[in-house]
Amino acid sequence: MDYYADVLDHIGRTPREFGAIHLHVEPVTRGPTGEAVAVLWLQAAFEPLASRGHSLLVMGRQKQGPAQRMLGQFPLPSLEGGRVVRWRLPFSLPPEVDELHFQVSAKLHPKAERVRPAWKLFDTFEIPKESDMKTVSSSPDIEFDLAGSLVGSVLSGGLSLSFGVGFGSSQSPSLASATAVKRHAAAQAPDFLTAAVVEGVVQALSEPHLETVWTPGMPLPEATVSPVWQQTPAEQAPPRKATRTCYACGFEGRSADYERSTLCPQCDAPWG
Repeated sequence: MDYYADVLDHIGRTPREFGAIHLHVEPVTRGPTGEAVAVLWLQAAFEPLASRGHSLLVMGRQKQGPAQRMLGQFPLPSLEGGRVVRWRLPFSLPPEVDELHFQVSAKLHPKAERVRPAWKLFDTFEIPKESDMKTVSSSPDIEFDLAGSLVGSVLSGGLSLSFGVGFGSSQSPSLASATAVKRHAAAQAPDFLTAAVVEGVVQALSEPHLETVWTPGMPLPEATVSPVWQQTPAEQAPPRKATRTCYACGFEGRSADYERSTLCPQCDAPWG
C-alpha cells in the first residue's frame, strides 16, 4: 500500500501516533467567561480503520492541584482514504483548570497496513567514535547490518543502526568493553496528549466543528508561518545551527529533519 502525504508534519503540526491515528493538539485558548475551544488535527496512520471503538476522552486538570473534570467523550471523525481534518471542540473551563488531557482510543484493524510514517521514537544505539576504536586495535573489523536496521527504522519510526566490531587476539577484555555499543532509551510514549490552557480571545462555538484539510488529489496545504524557534531574516542573529536540541530531555536532531516541528519528537516539550 502506498503512503499518503504526511500533511501534519508538512504544515508544522508535529503529530503523535496513538494506535491507528496521528494527532496534534494546539494550546487551548480560554476566554474571560470560561469559554474555550480546543483545536485538534488528525490523520490516519494505518488503513483500513476499525469500524468502531475509536473515541477521544477529554479531561480538564489542574497542573499544581487536585482539580480534575471530565469534559466529554467523542467519537473520532472518519479519516478513511487519507483524509486529514481540523477538529474544533468547545468547552466551558473553570479558572482552576490549566491543562487538558486528550486520550485517544484507536485500535488497529486486524488487516491494517501502515499508510503514513511512524511518529514514535524507540531505543537508539550509539556507534563508538572511530578514534576510540583505533585506540584498541589498528585494524578492527567493522560489520554493519544495514538491512535489518533500516527495516526496523521504517516500522518503528526511529533510526537504529546495528553493527559488530571484531578485533585481533591482542585485544584485552577491558578495552573491548570500553568500546561497547551504548544504548539510549527514548522516552516512553504517553497515553494522552497534554495541552496547556492559555487566556485570550475565543471565537465561541455552540457545537463541534469539523473541517477537511486535505484528501488525496488535493494540493498540499501551504506550509505555516515560521515556527517560534526560527526568527525572521531581519531578526536573525547567528546562522541557524545544524542541530536542534531539546533541553528538557536532551534529544538532538538535524535541523533539516525537524525544520517545522515546534515540539520535541521525543518528549513533546517546546524546543530550541
